[in-house]
Amino acid sequence: MIKAGFGGARGLAACGSVEPLSFWKRLFSADYRAAVSAEAAGQLEQAAEHFVLAGEPVEAARIHLARAERADSRSTEIDALRDALHWVGADEALTKRIKSALGRALLSRARDEGVATARDHRRVREAAELLLAGGDYASAGEALESVGDASGAAKAYRLGGLVEQMELLMSDEVAERERARQERESFADYELHMRLGDREAAREALRRCLDSAANKVEYRHLYDQLESRMIGSGRVVLRRRGQPAIVVVGVEAVVLGRDPLCELPLRTGGVSRRHAVIAVAGPDESPRFSLRDLGSRNGTLIGGLPIEGRVPLTGRGRFELGDQCAVDFVEQGVPAALALRVDRGLDRDLRLLVIGSGERLGLHEVVELPVAIEIRGGRPYLSARDASVALLLDGDPIAAGSVQLIRGDVLTVDGVEVEVE
Repeated sequence: MIKAGFGGARGLAACGSVEPLSFWKRLFSADYRAAVSAEAAGQLEQAAEHFVLAGEPVEAARIHLARAERADSRSTEIDALRDALHWVGADEALTKRIKSALGRALLSRARDEGVATARDHRRVREAAELLLAGGDYASAGEALESVGDASGAAKAYRLGGLVEQMELLMSDEVAERERARQERESFADYELHMRLGDREAAREALRRCLDSAANKVEYRHLYDQLESRMIGSGRVVLRRRGQPAIVVVGVEAVVLGRDPLCELPLRTGGVSRRHAVIAVAGPDESPRFSLRDLGSRNGTLIGGLPIEGRVPLTGRGRFELGDQCAVDFVEQGVPAALALRVDRGLDRDLRLLVIGSGERLGLHEVVELPVAIEIRGGRPYLSARDASVALLLDGDPIAAGSVQLIRGDVLTVDGVEVEVE
């Protein structure tokens, strides 16, 4: 680098154009002789400095190019090439050579450090412009392809007469457009199905997004989030604001107890972790519902007496889980459903509706909501009783059909807000 007395190489340029010396002036120029001597000794920075002082900027550019070829780091190589480009002047052949080398160095550094941000993309584009100017059309095209500039890459290949690369790029571009189209359409399907409450179709649309997307991170997050909200246990909790929760189950065995995994979890003291079970038979079997104690510590009682074996639950009645928890039941509807209400204990007024799998139950008589619920394959579906009911899902109207409920849904039924847990 030139420093002494001139403010560096850029300072020399500010002094005006540097005219090359004639043969005789070179012969008698101390700076020219010093430059040749420094080059012979391998002192390339000093050689370049003296060549500039001797009025030989192209020779200085040649020396900086040699510096770049011997550089022990990418940064040193790039600095040397930029110096060479500064001094090369009107020598077109050497200019192309320097620009090509600088473009390759910048591209290598960008790839080593990673191409992810907008700044990284600008660095790659700078490298591609230099490669184009240097006549390295293949490398320029590859660089532009790497940042998604298909048209720029095609132009580079065309300038270089690289027909095969152009054809490959065109086929890749067509495939990319098709992939992007499938991604857009699949995501639009996902949003539509979520608004309409068809969550199985929404999940399938996200699967298609994952199959077609180049960047899968956001779709994977949405897919995992939806999966975590899906209900497949045959049990759903509905909660009207300011009122006790309503638990709806559609399984063959309904366990009651303190275990949170029970279909009807209870907090009352004296209730065992798995206290009792209600068996659900087919719609044509009798009795449809029967109660059995699961070896609880304080027993399951009807009329104050502990039960043994299976006891039918028909019509209307009450049973007790120990001394502190009483549950009223009523069998209703066709096919029959069993409505339970905790009458005594910490969970007083908690309600449980037991229905058969695939059977539809209207909730208007039980909880005064003009909707029906059904559990198919462990998944809950809710629908309006008729077209006069204003049903909203997360603020969007549902005109017809059923809504597959997932955790976190907010339903509005004729102005009454119901949360799904």
